[in-house]
Amino acid sequence: MSTTFDPTEEAGLLSLEAAPHANGKLDPPPSQAATRAGFWRNAASAVLKKGKQPAHEAWLVYWGERKPRPTFGPKVCAKSKPLQWTPLVANPVGPTQKLLALLDLAGDEAEAAKFAKSKRNKELQAAVSDWLAAAKRAPADLQLALGALAAAHLLGAVGGALSADLGWKLVDFLTDLARHAQGWNPDASDDSLVAQQLLAGELPLTLSYILDEMKPLHALRAPAREALSEGLVELHNGEGLPRGARRATLRPLLACWTRCAAIAAADKQRPFNSKAIRQYHQLVRQALRWTAPNGAELLRPETNAWQPEFLQAALLLSDKKKDVAAARALLGKKLVGKDLAAGEKTPDAPYHCDWARLGLLRSGWSADDAVIAVDYTGDRVELEACAEGRRLLGGVWKTESRVDGVKIEATEEWEETCWFSDRDVDYLELTQILDNGVRIDRQIMLARRDQFLYLCDHFYGGKEATLEHTWQLPLGPAVLFCGEGETRDALLVDGKPLARVMPLALPEWRIDPRVGELTGDGNTLTVSQKVVGRSVACPVFIDLNAERSTNASTWRQLTVAEGLEIKTTDVAVSYRVQSGTDQWVFYRSQGPRGNRTFMGQNTSSECYIARFTAPSGEVEELMEIEG
Repeated sequence: MSTTFDPTEEAGLLSLEAAPHANGKLDPPPSQAATRAGFWRNAASAVLKKGKQPAHEAWLVYWGERKPRPTFGPKVCAKSKPLQWTPLVANPVGPTQKLLALLDLAGDEAEAAKFAKSKRNKELQAAVSDWLAAAKRAPADLQLALGALAAAHLLGAVGGALSADLGWKLVDFLTDLARHAQGWNPDASDDSLVAQQLLAGELPLTLSYILDEMKPLHALRAPAREALSEGLVELHNGEGLPRGARRATLRPLLACWTRCAAIAAADKQRPFNSKAIRQYHQLVRQALRWTAPNGAELLRPETNAWQPEFLQAALLLSDKKKDVAAARALLGKKLVGKDLAAGEKTPDAPYHCDWARLGLLRSGWSADDAVIAVDYTGDRVELEACAEGRRLLGGVWKTESRVDGVKIEATEEWEETCWFSDRDVDYLELTQILDNGVRIDRQIMLARRDQFLYLCDHFYGGKEATLEHTWQLPLGPAVLFCGEGETRDALLVDGKPLARVMPLALPEWRIDPRVGELTGDGNTLTVSQKVVGRSVACPVFIDLNAERSTNASTWRQLTVAEGLEIKTTDVAVSYRVQSGTDQWVFYRSQGPRGNRTFMGQNTSSECYIARFTAPSGEVEELMEIEG
């Protein structure tokens, strides 16, 4: 990002007396400039445009003649609490919380009329005074940004109820805050990025709309549009997706930019430049893609579900019928509303971007469809798996690898080596280099129509040794691991069966103690294996069809041959899986490719996965990597 700032470097805001420079000249605060000719635009009354009234008289004249306008624009209902579409801060400080409460009241026409009366008016004056006193000593963070926006919208809704002295103080402070924000540069922190867009973009745009008749305030829209456009373009990959490390900014920034788009639409202006507008449209789609069945953000289960008004406003302003159709399929007609026109088709559901270090495997847009979200930022992988509306797995995918008893540490970040998506499968393969050239290849495959998830780590030791590899994934909340008594498979249960897990490289029957184990201790799915060789594969097959998962199941390790010679698992591995009446075969070359056979099939590919039909023995290819 080319614009970064660090609020911790700001001891506090510059005082209002230290006005910023514009074209080499000091910009006076609006309260001083209001008494001069040229301050008021043509939209203001003739009396004001003469610029002869003292500031307090100009305030009274202005609010006496100003036409009421919805502070968030007519396309957004103030009663929906737009500033709280996503929680910017966990606990707003007292003065900010008071402004938010008053803003909620001001959004109701009947309640807004009470602000001119004694009790409510005193409450308003005190709240604004208290917030100004606290804000002048506050760092430039999300708390300040939220309070400033609440104060600005409260000013736009009931500014005429403020005394002239306090009203001008508020306008001066907010204007100064917006002007200074233009020079800040976002830093690495997510909160800083969001705060910069709120203070340098949304705040000045809001002021330019609610105080449009004042030339200095109206002039804020140009730098505001520039700051907002820069944020939209620089923070995303060209298709609306931020880096995985910035996932936490997705909905807060979308809320900011949606409010800005609504304000600009009310003013018949473009909120962003052309490139940024395209990014906004794509961002709305990505926000839908990265939504879990319960409405929270994928890979961020602690987040709230979509606020209906937020979702509807974003879809309305994006104006993409495919996105409306996708939202209705995923979240339901009630949440999306019936007024938005939906298309007959939906966008592609799966998505991958190596720049962002994010991959999304989706069988469709329905809340019951399987979705696997992957973030491989840095040296760790996070994965969330949902099926039939339930969260099966979610968290950091941990590994521990040993060669001859010595733990091997990662030395490099995860890198994507293959992404593939068609109507049958979504497939993501990652590689990580460890000490001494040892590596892990990680396969993640979602069979979209066959409804299974295949997860496999291939640990390559480089030389013959005792290899140990363990990987772990946290189970979803309330999901129980119910292992079978005599076999090594297990059901994942949440009141009812959700999925069946089968460790394909392990013997099916527990009576055979070799190789490793599949467990669910500590609410964590754990696969461990120990072999003597140059490589070890640790595959898990997860049947995502809840009904099918309760049927009889089995799996086998298959013999792989080349030139009539049986090959070891250092050369290639192959498995057959059966769940109910459905069967599949898996093959992976562990070294150089060769012309090999398994279960009557012949391949020279690196990887081959197919649907198997018994008793005919016919196979229907799901995926093949030729290498």
